[in-house]
Amino acid sequence: MPLITPVRRSRALLASVSLLLAACGQVPASHTPLNAQALAGEPVLNELFYDSAGTDAGTFIELKGPAGKSLSGYTLAAYDSAGTQYRTITLSGTIPASGYFVVAQDSSVPNRTLVNSGADLYNGSASLRLLKSSTVIDAVAYGTPSVSWGEGSPAAPTGAGSALARVPDGSDTNANSVDFKVQSSTPGLNNGGSTSTAKKVLFDLTKAEDAGNADWRIDGAYSDYASALRGLGYTVGTLSGTAITSTALSGVSVLVIPEPQNPLSDTERSAIQNFVQNGGGVFMITDHRVSDRNNNGWDSPEVFNGWDGSTPANVSTSLQASLNSDVIFGLKASFNSSFSDPVYTATPVTTHPILNGVSSAGVYVGTSVDVLNGSALMGSGGKTYLGVSSVGKGRVAMWGDSSTFGDNTYSDGTSGSYNNWPNLSNATLGKNVVRWLAGDL
Repeated sequence: MPLITPVRRSRALLASVSLLLAACGQVPASHTPLNAQALAGEPVLNELFYDSAGTDAGTFIELKGPAGKSLSGYTLAAYDSAGTQYRTITLSGTIPASGYFVVAQDSSVPNRTLVNSGADLYNGSASLRLLKSSTVIDAVAYGTPSVSWGEGSPAAPTGAGSALARVPDGSDTNANSVDFKVQSSTPGLNNGGSTSTAKKVLFDLTKAEDAGNADWRIDGAYSDYASALRGLGYTVGTLSGTAITSTALSGVSVLVIPEPQNPLSDTERSAIQNFVQNGGGVFMITDHRVSDRNNNGWDSPEVFNGWDGSTPANVSTSLQASLNSDVIFGLKASFNSSFSDPVYTATPVTTHPILNGVSSAGVYVGTSVDVLNGSALMGSGGKTYLGVSSVGKGRVAMWGDSSTFGDNTYSDGTSGSYNNWPNLSNATLGKNVVRWLAGDL
């Protein structure tokens, strides 16, 4: 059972204790270790991302506290392993409505509130304190510092590419080793581990998304993508079988359909349409024309838009419309601007929450998106490669290239053809799309 955090003594009482110690000849040192206990209404140090992969960039310090609270008079004090202070960051502004105040090293950090290069803390072993004037509000130490200015025993070090986060979000038992866990970074978001039910994201596998030389599975080429979403606190699973049904979508927040190879029936289309109308999110990931992996005459643009009237020569009436995404969602995988060889760099063409921290994404082989009803978010050469739309209570998104979010792994353990298509370069985009579809962004 978690320890109950006692209320901090008032500043006046602390001053009285200090005077008493002085009278006894025991003047407290400025760095006397203590168990910092945030007053009700005070923020806590909620997440530290101090060691990114390669040269440090995109690091941050996240505070969690009451929305609207002014941070005037608050500072962050950083200490090295020996307990020597090496940096002070002066805070300003107020805590956003989200309850998260993110001090970012640079402008690449999503949901940033304040940019200060000092947010790039020492790797390995160190300490950080949140101060209000000279009063310690909260503190964390990590690694094995020879002098710790944290609470209780230090938290584990992260290693490059991971963050140190309070799990459950905002929890404070006054023991850093208990409160902080190593996980994927989640700037400005819940760290996970709460008692509330996690939102569910399903990756479709009913339409032969792993046929031929494709492997768009969460235990294959999309394993990194799935792991990144789990790091955000989502439950990630696979929709298997042969059909997408209303029963299968019950309780689901987001359905991802990556490069489908088999058409959808009228019943399936109706189930997906109702799912979105009632608040669900659908992420359609397409590819170029003539990307028929299972040789049945269907490629992913046709599966999303409907039969093009060519091959296969005979298609039953119930399958001809397939998903009909251009009609029911206003997003169409273009039949006229598909490509199989060039590599394009899509960049933002507007402002949108999905684009927080996103400067570009590779479109390696795919097709552009015709936005008939909604918004074009990213493009290149006058063509759109990411479009979104709100339909009823729900949201939909379409991206023109399945390989953008893939890594170099097949589900059978062998290497795929994705070594030039690194997931990590597009991790922020992929996560942001799902977060927006789930209503979390």
